[in-house]
Amino acid sequence: MKRLLLLLFCLLVMSAISAQNDDMSAKFSSTGWFNLTQLSFLIAEENQQSPAKSNMAPSLVNINGYRCNEYFSIGLGLGMTAFSYTVFPVFADFRINFTKANMSPVLAIKSGYAFANSSKEIFSGYYYNVRYKNTGGGMFNPEIGFRLMMAERADFMLTIGYYYQHLESEIKGQAYYNMTHNRITDINRLSFSIGFLFK
Repeated sequence: MKRLLLLLFCLLVMSAISAQNDDMSAKFSSTGWFNLTQLSFLIAEENQQSPAKSNMAPSLVNINGYRCNEYFSIGLGLGMTAFSYTVFPVFADFRINFTKANMSPVLAIKSGYAFANSSKEIFSGYYYNVRYKNTGGGMFNPEIGFRLMMAERADFMLTIGYYYQHLESEIKGQAYYNMTHNRITDINRLSFSIGFLFK
């Protein structure tokens, strides 16, 4: 009788452990929501004629998305990039992990629109008034790098890529006559990014 009770107890313990393992594997499945915070440095030669005068512009983005499987994920991102004036990108994010290993090559593509709403008076006087208004433009940022799993729910990301930003500005002036001038700037930079992904 004691042996039968001991056997039943062992079966119950093994069943509980098995159920717990199933719960853990479901809990840490390859699909589900994720959050990625990424800090980038957009590097280029200094150009005094561009809105991006600095040779290293910082950019911070936050992406929320869904892991469709172990290899592919999609998301929506919001960010802030500091050129000589600040723009606020809103973009779609597509990511591919090439392997299931703890360390995997990764390809990412961000594409969207960066909003800018800064305006200032350049000259102001009795006979003239000139106002400069920035209105933003499209952005595109493909990246390649690697993902390193630090824990069940956290990954470290390191990527390099190409960053393109289209910016439009409108200059309105009033002197002896009214005038409007539209300025278009295309920024091309190398991006270096580090990020932490939580799932």
